[in-house]
Amino acid sequence: MKHRRFVIASALVMIGVAGAIAVLALYSNHLVRASAPSLPDALNNIPSDYQFISGINVQRFVTSPYYARLRQKQNQAPQIGNDLATFIEQTGVDPARDVSYLVFAGGLKGQGVGIVAGTFDPDKIVSFIKSKASPSELEYAGARVIMIPDKNRTGVQNGIAFLSERQIAVGNLESIKSVLDTRTGTKASILSNTGISSLISNISPEEMFWFAGNASGLLARAPLTTPLGQNISSIQSIVGTLNITDAVVGRITATAVSAEAAAKLTDVFKGFVALGQISGNQNPDLKTLLDGVSVSQNNSQVNLSLNVPVDVLEKLQQNRQFPAGKQPGAF
Repeated sequence: MKHRRFVIASALVMIGVAGAIAVLALYSNHLVRASAPSLPDALNNIPSDYQFISGINVQRFVTSPYYARLRQKQNQAPQIGNDLATFIEQTGVDPARDVSYLVFAGGLKGQGVGIVAGTFDPDKIVSFIKSKASPSELEYAGARVIMIPDKNRTGVQNGIAFLSERQIAVGNLESIKSVLDTRTGTKASILSNTGISSLISNISPEEMFWFAGNASGLLARAPLTTPLGQNISSIQSIVGTLNITDAVVGRITATAVSAEAAAKLTDVFKGFVALGQISGNQNPDLKTLLDGVSVSQNNSQVNLSLNVPVDVLEKLQQNRQFPAGKQPGAF
């Protein structure tokens, strides 16, 4: 059981899911050498019927001041560092050195896939997985697919597929097959989806983190018991970018069904910020955070800008974990 968890966790680290960015930031001593593809190269294998897309420029992250900042904290979790060192040794894959770009995508019908671009040795990766579990292997659309056993026996298996020497896909079998059909041209790619492609057309691959999606289907189910819930279902699409250096700098643009709907959303967001600033009079760090948030409207678009020092976010997080009078080690 322990080995199986480690296999799955290692595979997720490799493709950047969840804590992969923190892990590779904290525990790699190598310089980045994988070349980042252009944004379209990372998206050509995503099916056109997916509604949400996001990307992580791993190279830019691991060369940022924030990466160096996290590296200084690596001694706080030595076991994670040891696990990653084992993973690197046995697979030949150092996420910070060999992974260049990550793309995640999903849809309203439960589809979901991640694609990692970089430099890999497929045989070594498969050998590592087989040393920890008993995966099944198949070929589909000319690609090698490795499915990892489901430890919960729910019938839903996740696996990886080698799209090329520089791209690996991860997801359930249905999603992987859909990606492989897109790779061969049997299905159209998300770049042919005019709604999504228009959202990402102005996103630079140099952005550290970005996301875009058709929000109408998902947000239509939002609860109506709050002012935000009463207005959020009017959002048709959303796109945003986030970069982390010494500050977290981001911009999110939500497009509503009309200028009137956007005005209501803007008022709600501004109201939340104002209430927080009032509370922040008793908490200078909270006030600094909210002072870095601004909301504006441009016709049917609501724009939210963020510029907050990393120091402030870390202090707020620490205060949340250890309230006043309850510091680490206190009982």
